[in-house]
Amino acid sequence: MQNWKRHIFGLKDIVIFSLFSLLVGLVLGFFIAPIKKGMNIGCNNGNNYISKDEAERELHEDLEMEMNELCR
Repeated sequence: MQNWKRHIFGLKDIVIFSLFSLLVGLVLGFFIAPIKKGMNIGCNNGNNYISKDEAERELHEDLEMEMNELCR
């Protein structure tokens, strides 16, 4: 029994545990970091909405401006 093992953990065990700890830290850091900085993760496209009337008015104004430039 004395020559069974000198150390409880071998080099292979230490490498596997280190890689596991690194991966867990990366995953947790990826999910926790945005919360610390107060960032929102999501799509905020609601602010870019232009109504149909405004779009038609802008198109009409652009066409009118181009026609005025061409007639000069």
